[in-house]
Amino acid sequence: MFGVKQKLTDSTLYLLHDMIEYKLQETENLLSQYSNNEPEIINNLNKQIDYYKNELSEFEKDLEIQRSQMFQFSVEELYSMYGQFENRFIEVEFHKLSDSAKKFGRTISGTIIYFKSERENLELIIKSDSVPRTNGLVRFEPTSFNPNVENDIKNELQNNGFMSGDIFQVHPVNMPPLKAFNQEGKKEIPNTIAINITPPKDINPKSIWIGLFKQRLSNGYLLIDEEMNKLCGYSLYFEPKSINAELIKLNAFNEDGSIKKNVRFYELDAKLDEYNLSQNELLEYSNLLNEKVLVRNELIKIELKSSTNKTLEKFAEEYPQIFKELQKLVINFDDEALEFYKTIRPIYWDFKSYLHIYLRHCEELQLEGNNKTKTTFQYSQKEIKRILKIAIEKIHEKINDRLSQSKECRIYGDRSLYFNGNYYAINIDKDGRVAAFHPYE
Repeated sequence: MFGVKQKLTDSTLYLLHDMIEYKLQETENLLSQYSNNEPEIINNLNKQIDYYKNELSEFEKDLEIQRSQMFQFSVEELYSMYGQFENRFIEVEFHKLSDSAKKFGRTISGTIIYFKSERENLELIIKSDSVPRTNGLVRFEPTSFNPNVENDIKNELQNNGFMSGDIFQVHPVNMPPLKAFNQEGKKEIPNTIAINITPPKDINPKSIWIGLFKQRLSNGYLLIDEEMNKLCGYSLYFEPKSINAELIKLNAFNEDGSIKKNVRFYELDAKLDEYNLSQNELLEYSNLLNEKVLVRNELIKIELKSSTNKTLEKFAEEYPQIFKELQKLVINFDDEALEFYKTIRPIYWDFKSYLHIYLRHCEELQLEGNNKTKTTFQYSQKEIKRILKIAIEKIHEKINDRLSQSKECRIYGDRSLYFNGNYYAINIDKDGRVAAFHPYE
């Protein structure tokens, strides 16, 4: 262009092209302002326009020839330089006239996505003696704060991607590279800040749930059954007048006017905390608690039978520490909504979910038998719940798509979820219950 022969690798490759395009547009706008009775000016402007168009055309032809002969970034190089690292946020600048630039714009920001088999294959390739250069597809997770990325474009980037050869330049965020894939031993969840919260001494913590649940409902979110039972039970104790509220009338009582057992349990549970139970109420509470324990011990028996074929008694004898911990959970574990802001219905786990995940895949609780061949989480016992919540949040769009069709959501195999060096399978029932969650090797 203008006698300057530019190479594909020049950092200012498109600077002159951008300037001439601007000048062309400026000249065309100026031409539109003149009438036919000013032929000399019009003629001069047309000559300028033809000149600019010719220079642009020659540049584009030359660039097309160069791009047919070489490309700057291969799939292997992108993985080696950026993709293998956990925190490698990059800005990708496409060649101006490429298909990708036309489809996605000149630049996008985010991280590269890999299927499980792709990452494993690339790990082997970059460690080999001869690394090929492949102009292949690159799938991309654009950053949520990029205002130019619409949903259809985001889906296209995530599912189909773009050709690596369309990339002109890559600008990484200036952070030290961290790699967690194939890392052995225990891990910590990245970017974690520990905050110690001391509950107020003059307020029963259970009363706080009333306000939290009511706020959720007022904001248009749903409660799972267990949370509704809590709200009703705690409200009946801490706010006796709430018995006349429509919400309580609809959810706390049976058709015959008697209080639902699970609601009554939480009402008595709140009274117990404040040493406010009568002798009869204490007996009633004990009976309700025993029912809960029996149901949950049956779930433990089912889980033990499917993996070790042991009885509950034999399990208690051979694994006293695990049994002791499970018995605490039998009493204290509450069904909980893990995500409700971004999903069309609450995604929750119950005691059955907990058993399936922890007895099979938590190293501290994993038993002998079939379970010992299953993969374990590389996180401490208390952090597995956070990993599950992170996983749900990352795939909330897929969850919504499936649940809106009254179908379960299953993410597994080669297209499983990637986070901090591990791939995870997750199965969510059509009612929002987490049925399974585990890492792959």
